[in-house]
Amino acid sequence: MNVELELAIRYVGFGLSCSNCGRLRETTRYVLQNKRLGNILQEFRLCDACQDKGYVISFVPVPVDFKDKMRARRVRISRELERGLAKDVHGKVQPGSGNQDAKADVRVIGEWRLEHKYTDSVKSYTLLLRDMSAVIRHGNMSGEWPGLVLNFRKVGRKFITLPYELFLEIVERLRDIRKR
Repeated sequence: MNVELELAIRYVGFGLSCSNCGRLRETTRYVLQNKRLGNILQEFRLCDACQDKGYVISFVPVPVDFKDKMRARRVRISRELERGLAKDVHGKVQPGSGNQDAKADVRVIGEWRLEHKYTDSVKSYTLLLRDMSAVIRHGNMSGEWPGLVLNFRKVGRKFITLPYELFLEIVERLRDIRKR
């Protein structure tokens, strides 16, 4: 089990106290974080005087079961977000969506089959063709419209990705409704 960590170093200037001497001075912030998840594991602030003396920062080792705890946390968050999506579209959460024949996270029976993906990134999400292809394949097999909901959790924005053909069909239906 490998957990990739990164040390972020940033000069923050005057106004924060030094973690070593406790004085309010110009400080530099040292943050140890999980590279993949971006969550902060440990943080230190050191003034120039303490750094000049050669202060050594000791990091506590990451527990062996850290990866299991983080996976459980991601699953819990994902399930909560799926329930919210189901509520928004008046659908239902698909039990065992990732490990059984009933694919898709949320369904509105006879209408939509939605896969839900989330990220804590504030910049990007990598959309894989295989994820979108699976959503389309399972939607087509059930006669339901497929969609992939992308939730940028920390930004509070959600987007849906649809096959282009479905987008054109929705556009046509909206035009027909407006003509009435």
